[in-house]
Amino acid sequence: MVRPVDACYSMSMKACDKCKGMLMLERAVDLEAGLAITVYACLNCGRRKPAEPEPRPLTARALAIR
Repeated sequence: MVRPVDACYSMSMKACDKCKGMLMLERAVDLEAGLAITVYACLNCGRRKPAEPEPRPLTARALAIR
């Protein structure tokens, strides 16, 4: 069984195009439009770029706390 810590560090990290900083996956949610998209956010400069081609509609299952 893989520990959660090992799973995080086994991925290759992406670098920001602007400042070469480290990118972290982040989920952006628009509650008014009812859409969510996963983006890469730079920890250094704050720049974001989409990890998915288009936003997805929110569902009750997506909002459930696990």
